[in-house]
Amino acid sequence: MSPLSLTLLGLLGIIGSWFPSLEILKLFHVFWFFALWPLVSILLRDSKQSLGFDTGDEGPRDWLEMDNGWRGHVAFLLGVPLSFFNPLVFRQDAMQLLGSLVAIGRHRGSLPNPETHDQSTSYRLPVEGTWTVVNGSPIKEYSHSWFPATQRYAYDLVITDDEGRSRPAGTDTSIENYYCYDQPVLAPADGVVIDVHDDDPELGRAGGFSHPLKRSMTGNAVTIRHAEDEYSSLIHLVPGSIKVEPGDRVTRGEQIGRCGHSGNSAEPHLHFQLQDHPTFEISAGLPIRFDDIDVDTQGVDVVEETGWTEPDGSGRYIHVGQQVAHTTDGEPHRSEDIAGPSEVTASAGLSRVRTLGRVATGVSIGGFVTVLAGFVVPSLQTIAPALAGLAGLGLVYQVGQGLVNGDRVRLESLETVCGVGVAAALVGVFVALDTLPALDSYRVGTGMFVTGFLLYIAVWDYGRRDLFRLIGGVTDK
Repeated sequence: MSPLSLTLLGLLGIIGSWFPSLEILKLFHVFWFFALWPLVSILLRDSKQSLGFDTGDEGPRDWLEMDNGWRGHVAFLLGVPLSFFNPLVFRQDAMQLLGSLVAIGRHRGSLPNPETHDQSTSYRLPVEGTWTVVNGSPIKEYSHSWFPATQRYAYDLVITDDEGRSRPAGTDTSIENYYCYDQPVLAPADGVVIDVHDDDPELGRAGGFSHPLKRSMTGNAVTIRHAEDEYSSLIHLVPGSIKVEPGDRVTRGEQIGRCGHSGNSAEPHLHFQLQDHPTFEISAGLPIRFDDIDVDTQGVDVVEETGWTEPDGSGRYIHVGQQVAHTTDGEPHRSEDIAGPSEVTASAGLSRVRTLGRVATGVSIGGFVTVLAGFVVPSLQTIAPALAGLAGLGLVYQVGQGLVNGDRVRLESLETVCGVGVAAALVGVFVALDTLPALDSYRVGTGMFVTGFLLYIAVWDYGRRDLFRLIGGVTDK
């Protein structure tokens, strides 16, 4: 059990807040502090190093010269409160923690691992040229993030020079100076685009700083279905660089966007993962083997360090500290197959799933804002019109942004705003039902957040089980 998994015990505190007879369970709210473990671990590591401890221990990343100094850690510390009070990002963080429980339940308590997962598709690296793995391995000790479940087998990739730098020596942290910035990002295998997010802003500086007004921890991203219960996510792309739309068929090696610095990003990089579900928040990460790949281990070999034995199978796993490159397998091409009637129907259904998913997201955001507002204005009579005003401001902002930029208004943003409007209406209903005096802003907000989360699960699970298989998706096992 990792420290972060202990955060889930905080859910028992919510039960204690809801039911007066179980008030003793409120003590479990203290477990929410374990969500700060990534911050604490960084501070502990840096303190030990500054005092001269562990300086002789070699690691797979020691040959790298990236933005890991004190400036980067200060930037990270400044970003923590901004992320907490950003309803869009906090909603995703909370759903990711709760989604790990959903993923564990979906797999009956045993998440996929290299020994049990039977990969259905052949995958290539989603980039061209030589890149460096700065995070990620199927080995638990060197995994990207063993918990939450969605990022267990994820990878962070950058381009480095011979000195292990991700940008030339002597240059500042402008994102254009990083070798990997704006490089093409490719589809790792044939498939169908399931979801696209392409309206997140990007900060012009890196060095540990990400955009304070980001709308998603993943930033601009593309999700592709390759086979049943096998989806790839390509994350932190440049705003406006995504060349595909939901429902598009893509072929292995086809460009889908460009490597950027959007979302939770300390510096430009590509976050890539294979997952068993179309949504980032409630998926379980899948271990992935790459074919047609050259690997050069520059630092400590984590396989030798841990004595890990790679399971039999085609392709190859990659690990943190390695430099990897795809060997040429021909020019990509776009499929010219004409969709059949069932695929056209499924494509229309995909649009409905994405719409309802965004409305559910808006309801959850409204629930979080209700809880947060309750610390300042406990009265639901005040919170209801405030939520409605927030939805109105969101609508004005989206329409105004479209007019200023000369672009069409993005419907996905409006659908999330509509979800916040639904939350405002629900709070108004609870205000009108004065027969429920025991319901305060905390209970109402928590209930709405959970309701939005459950609706989010139901909508996307319907798509995964009953709809997306009609679209197709290509397997070449």
